[in-house]
Amino acid sequence: MRLLRLLSAVLVPLGLLLLVLGVFTSDFVATVLGLTTALLGIAFFWVIRQALDAGLDLTAFPVFVMSLVQLGGVLFVFALLTYSLSEIESVSQVVRTGSLPATPLSYIGLLMGVLLGGGVPYLMHRLGEYGQQLSESLPVRLVGFSFTFGTYVLLIVYQPAASLLYAGAYLLSRLVTLLGLFVLSSNQSRA
Repeated sequence: MRLLRLLSAVLVPLGLLLLVLGVFTSDFVATVLGLTTALLGIAFFWVIRQALDAGLDLTAFPVFVMSLVQLGGVLFVFALLTYSLSEIESVSQVVRTGSLPATPLSYIGLLMGVLLGGGVPYLMHRLGEYGQQLSESLPVRLVGFSFTFGTYVLLIVYQPAASLLYAGAYLLSRLVTLLGLFVLSSNQSRA
């Protein structure tokens, strides 16, 4: 957790630097990205401190909030990757036309989004103490983030429309899992 807090703290000056550079170069996107990065760094730093005592219990409010903030960070990185790769003609064309063709890669992107977005947190929650130990392991975190962002980058390069389906499925399945676990535990604790 100390490493996560340090990395969160590093986001703040990097975001502020990007913000200042964006203002001086009149680059609106860089300004917004810089501001968002700095705010996410502050939010991650605060939320990680709040969630240290709660462990991985997705039914605890601090962990629920931390998971939502983390989801926001993942979506931000997806947007940053899309912006960074927008020079690739196929990415630009999908953004302009908004067409989402139904291809096998689109279905794979949808399935991977559901599995990585909602399936992994549900599985870790169901594994209890063992899931918590796994989620706190640096190698497991690196593999998880590599799969999450690696899948997105591969999809955006090979078929940008599939990357949008992946990001949407990731977002929706993660929200459904987090809200479902949190609401169900709240209802059970009241009963």
